[in-house]
Amino acid sequence: MENNSKADGFDVNGTHLQGAAPQDRISSALKKVYDDVANEPLPENLSSLLEQLRQSGQNDEP
Repeated sequence: MENNSKADGFDVNGTHLQGAAPQDRISSALKKVYDDVANEPLPENLSSLLEQLRQSGQNDEP
């Protein structure tokens, strides 16, 4: 049986031909937002709290 990808609306990679461009733009926009948030520094009060938790956890270990 032959794979007739254009007839079923998908390319050889399984990407839907009709909606691929809008999905790519949405994916790119979401990735940019995620990367922007991931690159933001932690607020000082959160950093100090995390450090306190790390030190507390090290003191609890035998």
